[in-house]
Amino acid sequence: MAKINLDDQFRNHLLSSYPVSADLLDHLLEDLGDYFSLKVHDFIGMRHRELQKEGFSNSEIYSLIQDEVKHRRFASSELSIRQIRRIIYG
Repeated sequence: MAKINLDDQFRNHLLSSYPVSADLLDHLLEDLGDYFSLKVHDFIGMRHRELQKEGFSNSEIYSLIQDEVKHRRFASSELSIRQIRRIIYG
């Protein structure tokens, strides 16, 4: 888990500006840290498993993942279907 650490002044600003408890803010920062530290290979593997559980076929999954990677904040160039398959299966 990759928690985002804030300085005390900004943390207090968030706590006074939004109706969240300190525990909820910590949980949100942990989730955001996990999201932003995720590598493209890890994301692809995770999404492949999620979409398989939802009943999508592999050809549908590859196209969905290809589109999702384009719209996420990865420092990655656009991936081909072949590259996505290779990441999943090696």
